[in-house]
Amino acid sequence: MSEQTAGDDEITATTERTPLMRSEDTSEIPESFWKPDHSRSSTLASSIASGTIGVPTVHEPRAIISLFFLIIFAASAADAFKQIPMTRIFEDILCHQYYDKASGPDVPIDEELCKVNTIQSNLAYLLALVESLNSGVSCLVALFWGIVADRVGRKPVLVVCLIGMTLSLLWIMIVGWFSYALSPQLIWISSLAHLCGGAPVFLACIYSILSDVIPEWDRSLTFMRMHITSIVGNLISPALASAMMSSTGPWPLMLLAFILWIISLALVTLIPETLHPELSDDVDSRSVSFRARAVQGLLQLKDSLSIIRIRSVFLLLCIFSLSYPAIMCTLQFMVQFLSKRYHMRLAETGYVQSIYGIAHVAVVLILIPSITNIITKPSTPRWIRINEDKRDLVLVRWFYAASMTGSLILGVSPSLSIFVVGLIVMSFGSISSSFIKSIAASHVGSEHRSRLFTIIAIVEVGSNIWTMPALAGLFALGMKLGGEWIGLPYLGVSLTCLVMLLLSLFVRVPAASGNDEESPLVYETGTEPRE
Repeated sequence: MSEQTAGDDEITATTERTPLMRSEDTSEIPESFWKPDHSRSSTLASSIASGTIGVPTVHEPRAIISLFFLIIFAASAADAFKQIPMTRIFEDILCHQYYDKASGPDVPIDEELCKVNTIQSNLAYLLALVESLNSGVSCLVALFWGIVADRVGRKPVLVVCLIGMTLSLLWIMIVGWFSYALSPQLIWISSLAHLCGGAPVFLACIYSILSDVIPEWDRSLTFMRMHITSIVGNLISPALASAMMSSTGPWPLMLLAFILWIISLALVTLIPETLHPELSDDVDSRSVSFRARAVQGLLQLKDSLSIIRIRSVFLLLCIFSLSYPAIMCTLQFMVQFLSKRYHMRLAETGYVQSIYGIAHVAVVLILIPSITNIITKPSTPRWIRINEDKRDLVLVRWFYAASMTGSLILGVSPSLSIFVVGLIVMSFGSISSSFIKSIAASHVGSEHRSRLFTIIAIVEVGSNIWTMPALAGLFALGMKLGGEWIGLPYLGVSLTCLVMLLLSLFVRVPAASGNDEESPLVYETGTEPRE
């Protein structure tokens, strides 16, 4: 999974226990982890959720957390495994079309012959539109699946979501395998499988379940460990893919990615349902129609949009809407870019990706804790020392400056070694998402944070609708201009990082009882927010 799997470690305990789409008269939620008297309608989804169809489940919180470590690792590894082989498979398909080879698709064309600008432009747009459609469809159905998760349960929604992701990859494999009969553009149809949820719903369900079973004092640490697990999955997979692809070709790797999705789905069936029934549920309340709940949820979401009226929250949402270019340019797009610019075989690009992953882990585990400790110590010189309440905001500005500098180096680097240096510099800003979410959460009361994170998730994933086509367009333009202009996509990323840095300069941290700073939003539903 991409970095968008990373950085959600600021989710708050209280609000995550409360469904986003709940009735206003919701009673107090019980403290027990499980449903003692779950009496929802007898459906396949609820049967899966409750384990009544014979699927064994675990009920120990530590065992549940361990299972999710495995699920996150398998899913992120699967997503990373497919990047290099999928790029090579469809590059070869487009290459056959370009040269009109009569030898058939089973005989691959020399990879160096496929680096023609026309082929690379078509490939960039082909893969970019897949990502764009995936994000668009996922955002379109995110609200619906949020309502379903609050009504039926987290587990059945998570199962359906993983089935959709597995089917999406399966369709891409079918189109690639039968390329002599199917147009490569048909891979865009794979996005329809994201009607089952996609990445936003997948992550939302995971963090909702974890919030149900993890004590508040241990939640942030567990979320950070999940983040690291995702990074490790993304770190190992590209290097293994590079090592294997040289000898096995791309298809065994695609099959391995598919198997990893199946493993993730199988592991989810072992997870128990953790949605708490409302104490006030009776025959009348259970008879409320799904449509009525959906309408009520929409009205509640509309009221929640008043959060955006806080100036700093609005600025932070603008930052989130620009955050995906810095993420996506280090994933599948970088595979194609490296191969074209530095005349590398696609099978070798995974090693470069792994260098970025190693640098990312070092930043998260070593650099950030060390810097945080130094800048907040009372013994630190005053010109370096930062107050605890402003620490996250200052660090975020440093992160954006690092991302801007790193992506600028990537755009102008004449050699692979300098490109790697740029990646290492850029990795310093790779953790900015967690800190910016922490800042956003500090501007609202605890009872509104779940809604805030929902809005953030929609804005973040929605930004990928334009990110990948924009990178593909800049890549095509750079190749057309020739020379060093081929680095134009990374110059564009550097520009978005500069804009995020400038926006962050106008963000303020809330004061406990401040006059100059913004105060946290604490208001009853329907009242006006205040700065």
